[in-house]
Amino acid sequence: MTLVVRRARVEETFPLRHAVLRPGRPVTASVYAEDQSAVNIGAWADDVLVGCATFFPDPWAGGPDEPPEPAAWRLRGMAVEPTRQRGGVGRRVLEAGVDAAREAGAPLLWANARTAALPFYEAQGWRVAGPEFITADTGLPHKPIVLRLDKRVD
Repeated sequence: MTLVVRRARVEETFPLRHAVLRPGRPVTASVYAEDQSAVNIGAWADDVLVGCATFFPDPWAGGPDEPPEPAAWRLRGMAVEPTRQRGGVGRRVLEAGVDAAREAGAPLLWANARTAALPFYEAQGWRVAGPEFITADTGLPHKPIVLRLDKRVD
């Protein structure tokens, strides 16, 4: 099985994003206002989309340990087919999106991560940047997370 990670048309990501992140809700719950101007990354295994994420400019408002950053980018809609989780798909999608944000000059990338997914993000160098909250659209606990892009950690 070969995994191909590349930029995607946002329409290619909707079915997986919806199935993983908003099951039981209308497909429109998986559409973001920023989709058409965002960098969308997809991962395909044998021509089947198994991972996706969306990255776009969105200022970081700041948090307890991270000051506001008007030139920040945001990650949304990170989804990996459940049977493919813990197999490197998410890491590869995330790396491609981080590269795109860094190439665009973003000094910081941020997201509201599901609390259950924090170990994944922390293993990729992200850190929690605020208290837990429940999102209105999913009813699940999340925490804001950040990744500095202007400082390489080797």
